[in-house]
Amino acid sequence: MWSLWKKECKQTAKSLIYWLYVICLVLFYVSQMGGMRGRMMTAPKEGQEDYRTYGKKDTASEAEIMDYGLSRLVTGYYLETFDTYPVGYVKEVNISEKEKEEIGEMLADMTGEQPDTLDKKLEEYMMLPWGTEEEASWVPAMRDGYSYEKFLKNMGRVCEILGPGSEFTEAKLKYSARTPVDYEGAKKAYENLVTKDGYTGGYLRLFSDYMGILMGILPAFLITSRILRDRRAKMQDLIFTRKTSSAVIVTARCLAGICMAILPVIAISVMPMIDCILFAKGTGIRLDYLAFLKYDLGWLLPPVMAVTALGMLVTELSETPLAILVQVIWWFASLQMGINGMSGGDYGWNLIPRHNSVVNYGGFANGFGQLVKNRLLYAALAVVLTAATIGIYEAKRKGHFRRRGNILFNRKKSDQA
Repeated sequence: MWSLWKKECKQTAKSLIYWLYVICLVLFYVSQMGGMRGRMMTAPKEGQEDYRTYGKKDTASEAEIMDYGLSRLVTGYYLETFDTYPVGYVKEVNISEKEKEEIGEMLADMTGEQPDTLDKKLEEYMMLPWGTEEEASWVPAMRDGYSYEKFLKNMGRVCEILGPGSEFTEAKLKYSARTPVDYEGAKKAYENLVTKDGYTGGYLRLFSDYMGILMGILPAFLITSRILRDRRAKMQDLIFTRKTSSAVIVTARCLAGICMAILPVIAISVMPMIDCILFAKGTGIRLDYLAFLKYDLGWLLPPVMAVTALGMLVTELSETPLAILVQVIWWFASLQMGINGMSGGDYGWNLIPRHNSVVNYGGFANGFGQLVKNRLLYAALAVVLTAATIGIYEAKRKGHFRRRGNILFNRKKSDQA
């Protein structure tokens, strides 16, 4: 099998698709993490104005959620338009006069201001230069004693008005309303990065977050193009007649696809490691020098396996590029699922778990058990899909399926090898 695996790897390395794949990985890394060395995290200083670099609080209080929701509602009410994200991309929703009147009544109820007075104050407030003392002189505020339950009821009605993708769902408000940590929070985040993450862990998690997006789709192009290229070269009939078992042929091709897909990822992951090593030189920070392998193999390899195995199965079944369409749909759905968990910790069963932050080790530690189960699931799924592909391949060799485009049972077995 290993000689066949080597041959498959060589054939993949000779293809234009593979080098386009490598170029995409490099360009994506440079665009997202290039120049990271100049932005490496240092210890926070007490009294500095902004601690945004060190992350946000894990949760927001009910008061913070209400204040944030009110401010967003006020802006949309004044502009008579709201941004929604029904499929991950912004969609502008313009409200009618009747809908604006209804939202105005909600705002009056929440702020205690009469609608006419509220409209006048909003007009003056929105026209003031941003960041000035005048601009800060009046900010719409929730009236004392307003209940969280009533607030959520109003937000639910706003969601009905705006339709899918509204930012006023409770889950999205809770996520968006979180504020940057204070000095103590920033200090703890940095200490966790240095002592528990070996400093490199945080940057390799960010690397995995970005590369996970590509690993959720690009390997499908590699394996699909490889199989279809053999079909165009009419190599399939020759392969069918060989004595090599279907299990060996399919497994060797699948392993080659996985290895060739993950190899450039491992090579690129060395770059953030080098950045960390150069930055930490002389600081006394103890680095985790194996972090890149832990995250490459533990975080990124399972989706590569699952995507490659699914691509093989669908391509063998359809004998068309249908696998690309199937994977695009799965990939897009996974990205949408991960939007509210980008800060990390909420990994669930998503193909593409998100952790778009160098910090938040606490979220990673709390969600680690679920992340392990998630990655094992996709590794196991890859094995199951590969086994199914072996079955399909063996059936074809025995003439049970037509080979050129139709997935139909061939009772005559005219092509039996």
